[in-house]
Amino acid sequence: MEFEEMNQRAYRREDPPDDLTPAERMIYLALSLLYELHFCGRFTREEGVSLKKRLEQDFEQYRKQETEWLSCQTAMKMLRRCDLPIVQGIVAEADKMFSEEDKPWH
Repeated sequence: MEFEEMNQRAYRREDPPDDLTPAERMIYLALSLLYELHFCGRFTREEGVSLKKRLEQDFEQYRKQETEWLSCQTAMKMLRRCDLPIVQGIVAEADKMFSEEDKPWH
Protein backbone atom coordinates (compact mmCIF):
# COMPACT_ATOMS: atom_id res chain seq x y z
CA MET A 1 0.00 0.00 0.00
CA GLU A 2 1.27 3.45 -0.85
CA PHE A 3 1.91 6.05 1.83
CA GLU A 4 -0.82 8.46 0.69
CA GLU A 5 -3.48 5.74 0.74
CA MET A 6 -2.45 4.79 4.29
CA ASN A 7 -2.50 8.46 5.22
CA GLN A 8 -6.06 8.94 3.93
CA ARG A 9 -7.34 5.77 5.59
CA ALA A 10 -5.71 6.69 8.90
CA TYR A 11 -7.25 10.16 8.68
CA ARG A 12 -10.69 8.56 8.20
CA ARG A 13 -9.96 6.33 11.23
CA GLU A 14 -10.30 3.12 9.22
CA ASP A 15 -8.91 -0.09 10.65
CA PRO A 16 -5.68 -1.21 9.02
CA PRO A 17 -6.11 -3.81 6.26
CA ASP A 18 -5.06 -7.35 7.14
CA ASP A 19 -2.64 -7.68 4.22
CA LEU A 20 -0.15 -4.95 5.22
CA THR A 21 3.54 -5.76 5.39
CA PRO A 22 5.24 -5.16 8.76
CA ALA A 23 6.64 -1.83 7.50
CA GLU A 24 3.24 -0.73 6.21
CA ARG A 25 1.51 -1.76 9.44
CA MET A 26 3.99 0.16 11.57
CA ILE A 27 3.59 3.35 9.52
CA TYR A 28 -0.21 2.94 9.33
CA LEU A 29 -0.43 2.71 13.12
CA ALA A 30 1.93 5.67 13.52
CA LEU A 31 -0.24 7.74 11.17
CA SER A 32 -3.37 6.71 13.07
CA LEU A 33 -1.79 7.79 16.34
CA LEU A 34 -0.60 11.03 14.80
CA TYR A 35 -4.14 11.88 13.66
CA GLU A 36 -5.67 10.95 17.02
CA LEU A 37 -3.18 13.21 18.80
CA HIS A 38 -3.90 15.99 16.32
CA PHE A 39 -7.69 15.61 16.74
CA CYS A 40 -7.38 15.90 20.52
CA GLY A 41 -5.21 19.03 20.23
CA ARG A 42 -1.78 17.62 21.03
CA PHE A 43 -0.27 18.73 17.69
CA THR A 44 -0.88 21.75 15.53
CA ARG A 45 -1.47 21.15 11.83
CA GLU A 46 2.07 22.35 11.04
CA GLU A 47 3.60 19.99 13.61
CA GLY A 48 1.52 17.15 12.24
CA VAL A 49 2.60 17.87 8.66
CA SER A 50 6.25 17.90 9.76
CA LEU A 51 5.89 14.59 11.62
CA LYS A 52 4.02 13.07 8.68
CA LYS A 53 6.87 13.99 6.33
CA ARG A 54 9.31 12.21 8.63
CA LEU A 55 7.05 9.16 8.69
CA GLU A 56 6.97 9.16 4.89
CA GLN A 57 10.77 9.24 4.77
CA ASP A 58 10.94 6.43 7.33
CA PHE A 59 8.43 4.42 5.31
CA GLU A 60 10.59 4.59 2.20
CA GLN A 61 13.61 3.42 4.20
CA TYR A 62 11.65 0.58 5.86
CA ARG A 63 10.24 -0.50 2.51
CA LYS A 64 13.77 -0.76 1.04
CA GLN A 65 14.95 -2.76 4.06
CA GLU A 66 11.98 -5.09 3.77
CA THR A 67 12.77 -5.67 0.08
CA GLU A 68 16.40 -6.45 0.93
CA TRP A 69 15.38 -8.91 3.66
CA LEU A 70 13.01 -10.70 1.30
CA SER A 71 15.76 -10.90 -1.33
CA CYS A 72 18.15 -12.35 1.23
CA GLN A 73 15.58 -14.92 2.33
CA THR A 74 15.01 -15.94 -1.28
CA ALA A 75 18.75 -16.24 -1.90
CA MET A 76 19.22 -18.39 1.20
CA LYS A 77 16.37 -20.69 0.13
CA MET A 78 18.02 -21.16 -3.25
CA LEU A 79 21.44 -21.77 -1.68
CA ARG A 80 19.99 -24.39 0.68
CA ARG A 81 18.83 -26.39 -2.37
CA CYS A 82 22.35 -26.53 -3.80
CA ASP A 83 24.28 -29.78 -3.28
CA LEU A 84 27.80 -28.37 -3.69
CA PRO A 85 29.81 -28.88 -0.48
CA ILE A 86 31.31 -25.38 -0.59
CA VAL A 87 27.86 -23.81 -0.82
CA GLN A 88 26.56 -26.01 1.99
CA GLY A 89 29.53 -24.87 4.10
CA ILE A 90 28.71 -21.22 3.46
CA VAL A 91 25.05 -21.80 4.32
CA ALA A 92 26.04 -23.59 7.53
CA GLU A 93 28.29 -20.68 8.54
CA ALA A 94 25.53 -18.17 7.80
CA ASP A 95 23.04 -20.20 9.83
CA LYS A 96 25.53 -20.42 12.68
CA MET A 97 26.15 -16.68 12.55
CA PHE A 98 22.43 -15.94 12.84
CA SER A 99 21.46 -18.68 15.29
CA GLU A 100 19.77 -17.78 18.56
CA GLU A 101 22.68 -19.05 20.68
CA ASP A 102 25.13 -16.63 19.11
CA LYS A 103 23.07 -13.49 19.71
CA PRO A 104 24.60 -11.34 22.46
CA TRP A 105 21.30 -10.67 24.23
CA HIS A 106 20.70 -14.37 25.00
